[in-house]
Amino acid sequence: RDRLRSRGLGDVYKRQMYTDDIQKLVEIAKLYYIEHMTQDKISKIFSMSRSAISVCLTEAKKMGIVNIQVLDPSENNQELGKIMEDTFGLRKCIVVPNATYSQEVLTRVVTSQAVRYAVDLMKDHSCIGISWGTACYEFMHSFPKDSNLCDITVVPLIGISPLLTREYQLNESVRMFADKLRGNPIFIYSPGIVQDVSDKQRVLESSYMKPILERWDNMDMAVVGIGTTQGRSELRQYDCEGLSVHEEIMANRDIPVGDVCGRLFNIDGKSVEEEYNNKLIGVDERMLRKVGNVMAIAAGPSKCVPIIGALRTGLIHYLATDENTVIQLLELMKLL
Repeated sequence: RDRLRSRGLGDVYKRQMYTDDIQKLVEIAKLYYIEHMTQDKISKIFSMSRSAISVCLTEAKKMGIVNIQVLDPSENNQELGKIMEDTFGLRKCIVVPNATYSQEVLTRVVTSQAVRYAVDLMKDHSCIGISWGTACYEFMHSFPKDSNLCDITVVPLIGISPLLTREYQLNESVRMFADKLRGNPIFIYSPGIVQDVSDKQRVLESSYMKPILERWDNMDMAVVGIGTTQGRSELRQYDCEGLSVHEEIMANRDIPVGDVCGRLFNIDGKSVEEEYNNKLIGVDERMLRKVGNVMAIAAGPSKCVPIIGALRTGLIHYLATDENTVIQLLELMKLL
């Protein structure tokens, strides 16, 4: 009986040792893979040699504690893409797996897949228009130099932005992009928005705008971002009486939720704030509807509502975005 009792206590001790060992593997794996701590630092914390830490990390993989997964952005989520295509009448929706919480990295990854798809859409001896913003900037700068495309004219879709960041200064990016396409850049020198409609008329009638207007009316492809409107001000937040954004939209469907090429639209895709839109120097809705291929690039949670409004305009044929944005967007669709 004493022998059996001793054996039982031994089994309990062994199980406890086994549990403690597993917990140690978990802690070491967390420090290495999540906290990005070096093996040298981890060895000092646990009073173990560096080689012992390496053995622990290998054992953690074998036991399934650590599961390393490589998310290839080229392996798009076809199922979510098909739902988006059916819902909004898109020709193609590229849905990239989420592998990062960084908005900057996410935009680059999504844009890289948009570029891969766009290369096959673009044709020699054609004209492509491109807008301002981070996504369009990344599109031009990540476009390959060895695409074999040639004689493509690149035209800005909107005038110069008051923002001085590189993503909103189109002319230099257009020059670089046209060089990659062995084509011709057309530069714009007018501001993106003027003081009043009479100023706009004078700009549009100027000689330097003539080639731009001709190209805007005869584009083969356009690449645009989907902009978000500014966050709610304190006054507007007060007026909303604590309503969430989607509740505010349901209460007033005419508020702007986003923009394409600077032009504001509501959740139903209808143009709003015409006084503002009428002062823009840029491609208008009529011109965009004539374009054979319009591709939009937008990713991240802040883009959910703007994407819904943008797709409801009927202007966009192709969309590049990410899985999490699509999942949140489809949930919002049930409310909006």
